[in-house]
Amino acid sequence: MRERNGCGWPLQLRIDQGPEPLLLSTRRGFISSSAAALGGLLYTQAAPAQLRVDVNLVNIFLTVQSPSGEFVQGLTKEDFHVFQDGSEQPISIFERENVPSAVGILLDNSLSMVDILPIMKTGLLDFARRKDAFHELFVMTFGSGVRTFHDVGRPVAQLENNLKTLGVSGASALLDALIAGMQKVRAREPERKALIVFTDGVDTASKAGFRDVLLESQKSGVLLYFIPIGARVLVDERTLESLSSDTGGRTFYLPKTQPIVPVIESIRQELARQYYIGYYAARTPGYHAIRGEIPGRTVRIRAKSGYYGS
Repeated sequence: MRERNGCGWPLQLRIDQGPEPLLLSTRRGFISSSAAALGGLLYTQAAPAQLRVDVNLVNIFLTVQSPSGEFVQGLTKEDFHVFQDGSEQPISIFERENVPSAVGILLDNSLSMVDILPIMKTGLLDFARRKDAFHELFVMTFGSGVRTFHDVGRPVAQLENNLKTLGVSGASALLDALIAGMQKVRAREPERKALIVFTDGVDTASKAGFRDVLLESQKSGVLLYFIPIGARVLVDERTLESLSSDTGGRTFYLPKTQPIVPVIESIRQELARQYYIGYYAARTPGYHAIRGEIPGRTVRIRAKSGYYGS
């Protein structure tokens, strides 16, 4: 029994039966042997058991860098301290590699992107051809509306062929696309969920507002990476920087005269070098602030600033 939300998988089932409740622990959908043993005991009880999920696993992906920007590798579980709403949380899961990733790419094909479209296609294909960077990949385009252009499981060769005929039209519904993209990647199975957004950084057609996007990001736990291409003076920096910072992602400003492949490689390297930490938290509604620390080391840590529980 699993249920999704922005902070992760609920990993304990509370069974209200008898004088004291029993807790059955699971890890990624598999009931532990101790829980199975308890399950045998439950069959001897006469009254029906009432099950409810009341504990979540909160997932955090942390990018750790030195002051000079180099990725800090080789850290252990004991190096990290994680706090929720000011209280330190025991770390239950710690992984440094081979964490499954679901990645969505949002491609702005509004009219304002007419001379930028070739640059975006180059960056998109460079990422898609390196299958070691993800386990699942989809592509959505947005102009005045949002649509799935390339879905999970389809071959890269099909994506290459379809990109040859992709043109520009309409205004730019960037915020609407962000919500649609986060909802789509949120529904995928892999623990790490990320969106890479190619845009000129301006929204001109969305029905959603910034608060709608912020709330969805706090519920979904998606890492947001923005690549605004073109004149920086036209970019809505406040929106992009706020969303990327709050989710643990980054914003890369790219002039039209600079190559895009190094930026794509930076994102790919970052996803490969992140630390994955999980801890149990009671299911309580509202926003919960998260902070990660590595005492005794001079490092920079980027991770989501919190999540919205329900």
